[in-house]
Amino acid sequence: MNTQTKIELGSLIHATLRSEDLIPCFLDAVREYAPAEYEQMMVSAFGPIPAYVQDEGDSCEWWSSEDASYLLEGLFNILEGVAPDGFYFGAHEGDGSDFGFWPLSEI
Repeated sequence: MNTQTKIELGSLIHATLRSEDLIPCFLDAVREYAPAEYEQMMVSAFGPIPAYVQDEGDSCEWWSSEDASYLLEGLFNILEGVAPDGFYFGAHEGDGSDFGFWPLSEI
């Protein structure tokens, strides 16, 4: 684990599987827990989420696109990579719509 901020264990976001909810939440977590990776993502002139998406909001088709899926997967991988020893990042075993950092014993 290569973070400077102590990771809050437990739920980051729950009761949703929508990309338009998960991506902003996971981006915030990457910014806090993996700042170097976040800076790399923001190097592009437009950042990881295209500007028009923010203009169009939740109804934008981009949230269901392959690009959004790749971004979500990448964010998921970064957060899994910063999980403390003995923990994983992902959906809670008892609730597939509750994402956060959980003890490995709960897998």
